[in-house]
Amino acid sequence: MRLSLLTLVACLGRLVAANPLATDDQRTLDQYALSLYHSDAFDTLRGIARAQYIKTLKKYHVPITEQTSSDVDTAINELVFSSIQKSVNADPANPRVYWVDTASRTHDWYGLHVVGGRYSYDNPDCIYRLIPISDKYTYKIHGRKFGNGVADFSFSLISNPNSQNTVHALYGKDLQVNDDGSYTITISSSHSDAPNHIRSNGKAVQLFVRHNLGDWATETPDALRVEIVDKPAHPKQYTKKDTIAYAKQNLRESTFFYGFGALDFKTYTQPVNHPKSPEQSQILGTLTSQAQSFAPFDLEDDQALVVTLTQGKSTYFVVPIYTDGMITTQPDKRLVSLNNKQSFQNHNGSYTYVISKQDPGVHNWLDTSGRKTGTMMIRWQGLPTSGDGPKGIHVYPQVVPFSRLKDVLPKETRYVSHAQRQKQLQERVQNYNRLHYQ
Repeated sequence: MRLSLLTLVACLGRLVAANPLATDDQRTLDQYALSLYHSDAFDTLRGIARAQYIKTLKKYHVPITEQTSSDVDTAINELVFSSIQKSVNADPANPRVYWVDTASRTHDWYGLHVVGGRYSYDNPDCIYRLIPISDKYTYKIHGRKFGNGVADFSFSLISNPNSQNTVHALYGKDLQVNDDGSYTITISSSHSDAPNHIRSNGKAVQLFVRHNLGDWATETPDALRVEIVDKPAHPKQYTKKDTIAYAKQNLRESTFFYGFGALDFKTYTQPVNHPKSPEQSQILGTLTSQAQSFAPFDLEDDQALVVTLTQGKSTYFVVPIYTDGMITTQPDKRLVSLNNKQSFQNHNGSYTYVISKQDPGVHNWLDTSGRKTGTMMIRWQGLPTSGDGPKGIHVYPQVVPFSRLKDVLPKETRYVSHAQRQKQLQERVQNYNRLHYQ
């Protein structure tokens, strides 16, 4: 019995070790963040944030139904936790790699039950990690790539953890990797012609790392470790009081940047059910090698929004569906997002999606999760940053009665049976769990 128990423990240890997200630092930071989240320190700001989201929705005459109210509550709770997560790993003299902006881990994650910390258009494909930095120090990011890597990844120095504002970035196509999959990135305020160097400045406060998984079954985010070079002997100590104060600052800024900037200015100013032509930006959390298209949707039970789009020069794209709180609903169990590797392609190279409450019986279905209203943010990544990235990317939306779907869908549309849909959903859960449940 003792031998079997030891064998089981060893096997579990190998499973945890195999997951680059399951680190001691992750557990320590999650535990600290949860202790602050369950206090009453953020109750007042939580109410202010909720009021801003509701104000924006009412401005655009979105009915505040029981479902919408619940969705906003969920979004605000996650917004609060995200603000805390950004704060518990904000010391540039004691940097750690921290996985953030992800759905709740209500199962046993390292002995913890971690609440969701998503905000302003999470991407179920993306593993987001942050590392605090300062131009006073030099850092080395030690990474290891697994297999053929992921669909798209980037390392962005940002000047604000809430509005982002990219200072400098290193993109996947420019990263030099050793034959064994290892690599080292240096970050400092000094100029360097060496490969894998990112130059910081007085504005940069954080390295924001994105790893986008196209194939959830096989792709794994890189293992990452940060090293600070010549750490000062007596750096400023970040106290619990400092951490709470910084988290409150994050929440105040997030309330404006997301409750107004993303939900109002970026999304609800757009025509309903009509995703706009994509654009590139360096603010409001967007990636500089990314183009995006925002839109609200409002669909009756017997309606569907059919969206056909082209990939252009992008190497990766994803079409996610969100609540009016700008977060996805059960991304592991529902088809609330599909990327180019998960989607069926039309014969002419375009992709067509059906967004609806009812299951249309097509492979490229995006589930509104029972919602009449909600939002969407389509992303295209791996684009050149010269300014002409969106060229060649087009979006063609149309609302049709559910009964007329076959009249407007391409002839080559892949239809699925009930059994095939169940298999698609089962595989989604299994592949999602590969990283999130170890």
